[in-house]
Amino acid sequence: MSSDRDALLAAIRAHPEEDTPRLMFADWLEEHGDELRAEFVRLQCELARLETDGSGSQALYEFLCERDYVTRPAADWTQIDDGIHKRLALSTRAGDLEVRHGEAWRPKLPRRSKVQFGSFRRGFAHFVTLPRGKALEKVAPLIRDRLPAFTLVAHNFDADFVVQLREAQLTERIAGLYLTGECAEGLEALGELPEALNLRALDLRAWDSPAVLTSLATAPHFAGLRSLNLREVNVNADDADQLFRAAHLHGLTRLHVRGDGSWGRDNILAFADAGFDALTSLRFTRAVLDDYSARVLARCGALKNVTDLDLGHNLLTGRGVTDLLCSKVLTKLAFLGIEYNAANGLDAKKLAAARPAALRMLHAHGCRFRTADVRALARSPRLRTLWYLDLDSNDIGTPAVRELVRGFRDFCPPILWMTYNRLDDRAAELLANWPAAQSLRVLHLKHNSGLTAAGSRALLESERLKNLDSLGVPLPDGDDVARLYGERFRKPDAGY
Repeated sequence: MSSDRDALLAAIRAHPEEDTPRLMFADWLEEHGDELRAEFVRLQCELARLETDGSGSQALYEFLCERDYVTRPAADWTQIDDGIHKRLALSTRAGDLEVRHGEAWRPKLPRRSKVQFGSFRRGFAHFVTLPRGKALEKVAPLIRDRLPAFTLVAHNFDADFVVQLREAQLTERIAGLYLTGECAEGLEALGELPEALNLRALDLRAWDSPAVLTSLATAPHFAGLRSLNLREVNVNADDADQLFRAAHLHGLTRLHVRGDGSWGRDNILAFADAGFDALTSLRFTRAVLDDYSARVLARCGALKNVTDLDLGHNLLTGRGVTDLLCSKVLTKLAFLGIEYNAANGLDAKKLAAARPAALRMLHAHGCRFRTADVRALARSPRLRTLWYLDLDSNDIGTPAVRELVRGFRDFCPPILWMTYNRLDDRAAELLANWPAAQSLRVLHLKHNSGLTAAGSRALLESERLKNLDSLGVPLPDGDDVARLYGERFRKPDAGY
């Protein structure tokens, strides 16, 4: 029995990116009475497989996990999208098993080993913090023997540590890096090693970002990278240009970059010319992108497979957002994030002519939309496929809700957020009497200056809204509206 187990674990270590050895190990576990561990391995392998299915479900699921702690547990996803429901069910069950049994499933090491194990991936402990020096020498054989490829978590990643990792024969096992502090020296040293080709994901919170980006852009051994996350690094225009022109990085499927306010149009042209044809997720935030940049991205053929595009905190106006929404290239786009762009002035004629595609969420928080912009959005066929519309913090009033109801007519996205606006009780009545609102599962209207208990009552008593899973409205203390709300929504997370 022990030899069979050892052979399966050896196969997993030898082929860390393949699921077949892991699933065979799960079968072995089940056959020998460890049904829960077997289930856990299968759950996590399925979740990892779904990450790369290129679906709108995955794009919205990632937003829910990263940024929406209210909608994710509140909505009945079986009534919205089976793909998201499946992912949430898998992750919830896997998370529960990890909490209850994770400590027993992590490799057993001496107490003084100074190794810290984080969360699991595809059934095995994956995020690992390792010691240095003599402590690393002592624990390295156990790590090699008991862990397949892993993500190394490190603070101040220097060249000396890379030398130690290589001498311990661990560099070839590193599939991901999560680095904080100063890490340019270590990345430069790692990039000189052939083993760096095994690196698939790099997540940086670096203090020495210019040197870090030079290390990345000049080391061809980083050609195996598929995910590059620089959302916590302020990337200037020169470094962005260098990054985009690095041919060995053009196989990335995920590129997330935060600018420092110095980018110009040449940066976007350099990106568009580079040919990142494998991208499915692209995020350029705080990069002072303008409408010209949006037009370039909307026409960039390399983005034909992108499902997740986040351009939040830039300088887009309605013209640039219109180009993105009407793009004939971005037909697989499921998530479009444009939060905190002054995006008013949408082109209603262009939007009315845009054909339906794959759009599932428009994240338009703080876009300064006016009533005419809401009218243009609601009358566009491109938005007829939405599951989630976020119009929070737009300073819109009741006329905008009237245009939303009139424009969408017999269609209503299942999730609608309009908090921090100027809606009043008349807006609540419009929504309460909207026939299409029977499709609503989540509606949030808190922090609207004119919405009172009367508007909340109209929503709570509406037959059109009987399918709501979550409703966020003001509930004055001591008012019977609060009692009515409590009778209607018994789940503590139903309101916001």
